[in-house]
Amino acid sequence: MARRYRRQASGKFVGSAVAAGIGLAVLSGHHGGNAVAEAGHGTHAATAAIVRGTVSGGTLSCSGLEALWEQAGGSPRAAFLAAEIAMAESSGSQYATMHNTNGTTDRGFWQVNSIHGPLSTYGAYANARSAVLISSDGRDWTPWTTYRTGAYAGKC
Repeated sequence: MARRYRRQASGKFVGSAVAAGIGLAVLSGHHGGNAVAEAGHGTHAATAAIVRGTVSGGTLSCSGLEALWEQAGGSPRAAFLAAEIAMAESSGSQYATMHNTNGTTDRGFWQVNSIHGPLSTYGAYANARSAVLISSDGRDWTPWTTYRTGAYAGKC
């Protein structure tokens, strides 16, 4: 198992474990123990990661969100910004829910809106994959209010 290190905006180094052939994310605290989030079909084994730095209750740290983004096929160049947006949207909570006044519901780490049909899910991998698809792999974050208002800045 290899470790990858990345410097956050704060200057702090964070690491994640990377193992070829493992397509899962470990979320601690879910249902009283460790829960394995679905990896989904089509994950690339070389980029699959065991998410480190988790907190209880299905909540991920910034480094965990970055690893999940990349596991879901997201660009490594966009991973830090993706994590900041997820922290601004859900505080890193897998089960975050926002019921909007227009009758729609935002779900999961990236608060994917129910107008996106089955892309709006609490599944860790599926929610990250939805964010990858909706944001055009991190090239267009305008659907997220926290991006348009700048509220994501400095969250990681």
